[in-house]
Amino acid sequence: MSLHSLPLVQRPVLLTGCLLATFVLSAVEAWAQPWGPRAVAVKTAPVESRAIPEEVSFIGTLEANVATTVASVVAGRVAAADFREGDAVTAGKTVLLRVDRGRREISLRERAAAVARAKKQWEKVQEGSRSEEVAQRLAAAKEQEALLERARRDFERAKRLYDDQLVSLAELQKAESDYLAAREKYGSARAALKLTRSGARAEDIAMAEAEHEEARARLDAVAYEIEKSTLRAPISGFIVRKHVDVGDWVNAGAPVADLVDLDPVFAAGPVGERKIARLRTGLRARVTLDAFPGEVFPGEVARIVPQADTRSRSFPVKVRLANARGRLKAGMLARVTVIVASGEPSVLVPKDAVVRRGPDELVFVVSNGQAKAVKVRTGRSHRALLEIADGDLKPGQQVVTLGNEVLRDGAKVQLGNGVGPGGRPGGGPGERSFGGRPGARPGGPGAGARPGARPGAPGAGPDSRRDGNR
Repeated sequence: MSLHSLPLVQRPVLLTGCLLATFVLSAVEAWAQPWGPRAVAVKTAPVESRAIPEEVSFIGTLEANVATTVASVVAGRVAAADFREGDAVTAGKTVLLRVDRGRREISLRERAAAVARAKKQWEKVQEGSRSEEVAQRLAAAKEQEALLERARRDFERAKRLYDDQLVSLAELQKAESDYLAAREKYGSARAALKLTRSGARAEDIAMAEAEHEEARARLDAVAYEIEKSTLRAPISGFIVRKHVDVGDWVNAGAPVADLVDLDPVFAAGPVGERKIARLRTGLRARVTLDAFPGEVFPGEVARIVPQADTRSRSFPVKVRLANARGRLKAGMLARVTVIVASGEPSVLVPKDAVVRRGPDELVFVVSNGQAKAVKVRTGRSHRALLEIADGDLKPGQQVVTLGNEVLRDGAKVQLGNGVGPGGRPGGGPGERSFGGRPGARPGGPGAGARPGARPGAPGAGPDSRRDGNR
């Protein structure tokens, strides 16, 4: 049947239908032409050649450089204790405690008077006898000499009279006794004169000096207690605990405060006996802390304790960390890695570049827009990289790090390392390239919208688009 054979009323309807069919066929043909095997959006990273350092790792705890409990030196009532836990202190300057010293100041004056008295006595002994004392001793000696001379003459006269039988034997013996007594007294007087002239003996001088030193020592002891009644911080650091307050009574040796010095700090932890032989003091170390994610703190091995724990067979190791800003606190968990050797160059790829397909480990190498699957065997791990112990990879090759989960050998890929629509790299791994054109939005031109459909109109969204895979 021809168009001319139809009634005039039906001709426009048939013409409209033909035009509509032609338009639909043209749209379907345009729809099918760009569709086909789609390129997968991926991200890549280069294969690297780098030396993996040999490392020894352990988990430890941060320790203070010095942790001490400050004790009172003297006993007494606490007059002041103006400090709080968490306060910073400076060695030799920050006052922690003042003990009442009233009674000690009274005792100090008493001991000072005793020192002055002992000093005068010592000086007197050192100076020796005065001239008046010497003259007195000399006069006494001359008097005894005169008495001796008279007794001698009386004794000689008595002997002559006894020979002439004019006196009795008793009178002769009395005269002899008086003579001997006078001689002894004269000797004593001469000795006293000599002693007075020569001064005090060395022993007397030494004794007086010792008494003076003893008095000074008692004075110094009281002065020391007064000085130590004010207790100052022995180290610079922080107060972590307070034990006393104003009005308390403290005894000598009683704890006052706990102090820590946190510059430097030490990351201390156990290292097994199989690894301890590889460590030595001075080796560089890296320390990470859960309290500061993403930060690495440099340090060095400071101490290796040569005595193992008999239960764990591990040796305590301490790594020194600078902490001038005071960010690191005692008790924080530390993850320590000590570099023991520089190592040999190895081929490395990002950990995300390796995918497992059954028992195999694969890496997809991108070349000329295609992904080639390379079977590898991985070795050691180094931060975010993996060593390729076996596999045909060369430094500089680009390997897929995102999007490789769905890749097959020989698949076409679209590099998404640049910035794509919406500010996302390459449209983002896992976003689909709708309509065969990279970066096409769902519901946009080339995204499978029905011919003539407006963006945002029914049938133009993701639910109504055609997927070329169907």
